[in-house]
Amino acid sequence: ALSARASGDSYWGDVLKDALVQDGGVDRATHRFHTYPARMHPDCASRLIAECEGHVHDPFCGGGTVLLEAKLHGRACSGTDLSPVAVLVSKARTAPPEMATPLRSASRKIADLAQRRVEVTVPELAMRWYQPHVAQELGRIRDGIMVSDPTVQPLLRAVFSSILVKVSFRESDTSNRRSPHERPPGTTATLFHKKARELGRAIEAMPEGPNPRIRAADARKIGPSDDAGLILTSPPYPGVYDYLPMHQLRYAWLGMDASDALTKEIGARRAFRAKGRQDALKRWRKDTDIWVVTQAEALVPGGRFVIVVGDGLV
Repeated sequence: ALSARASGDSYWGDVLKDALVQDGGVDRATHRFHTYPARMHPDCASRLIAECEGHVHDPFCGGGTVLLEAKLHGRACSGTDLSPVAVLVSKARTAPPEMATPLRSASRKIADLAQRRVEVTVPELAMRWYQPHVAQELGRIRDGIMVSDPTVQPLLRAVFSSILVKVSFRESDTSNRRSPHERPPGTTATLFHKKARELGRAIEAMPEGPNPRIRAADARKIGPSDDAGLILTSPPYPGVYDYLPMHQLRYAWLGMDASDALTKEIGARRAFRAKGRQDALKRWRKDTDIWVVTQAEALVPGGRFVIVVGDGLV
C-alpha cells in the first residue's frame, strides 16, 4: 500500500494524503480511452473535486483527467494545454452523449473503406515506424475522416490518435525505442472501429451538464475562463519528459503543427540536456512562479489551488 506524510493544516493534510495514495486501474467513463503520459490518478482528482466547490480549472489539462472527473461531479470546468493532442483528447474524453451514434456510424464506414486496397499517400515518418500495409490502412482511415461530417471529425481524429502508437513499432507512448512486430492486414481498421465503439459507449453514459471549455493556451499567460473555486493540476515536472515530442507520430498523421508549442514547453528534458541542470532548473522555477501567479488571480475568495509536483529521486 502507498503511504504519505503531511505537514501544515491537519484537515487538508488528511484530504491530500487520501487523494495522493490512490492507486490501481480505473475504468469508469472515458478514462481508459487514449493513453496519456504522467496523468493524475482519476480517484485523486475525484477526491479533491468532491472536497471543493465552484468552477474547476486545470491549466495543464493533458489527457483531460481532471476535466472528466469535474464533469462526472456535475461541475462547470475548463482547461488549457500547449499540446494540440492534449486539447483533442480532452475534448473527446468529455464529449456530450449525443455524439455517440454519429461517431459509431462514421467509424464503421471509414473502417470498411480502409480495408480496400487503394494506394494512398502517407507521411515520410511512417516508413520507419509501420509495416507498409499498416501505414496504408492508417492513410485510408485518415482520408476517410477528412471527408466525414465536420461535427464528428474531432472525435474520429481522437480515435485515430489513440491507435497510432499501438499499431506502430514504438515501444510505448513514453519510449521511442523501436520494437518491430507483425500486424495482420485489416486489423488496424478493425481496431479503429473497435476503439470508436468503445468511446461511443462511454460518452453515451456521460451525465448531462455543461461542456468543459478546453483550449490551446500557455498557462503563463491565460488563466481560467471563469472565476475558479478549485484549480487542480499536475504541471510539467522538471527534466522528466519531453512531453510534446512524444507525440511526433500523431503530429505527422493528424497534420498538426506543434512547432510554436515546442518552443514554449516548460521543464522539458531536452532543456536540461542543452542548458545544463542549474540553468534549466532556474528557468523552470521562473516559469512556475509565472504560471502560478497567472492562475491564482482567478481564484475566488476561499478557493483552493492544488498542485501535484513530481520530483525524481536518484
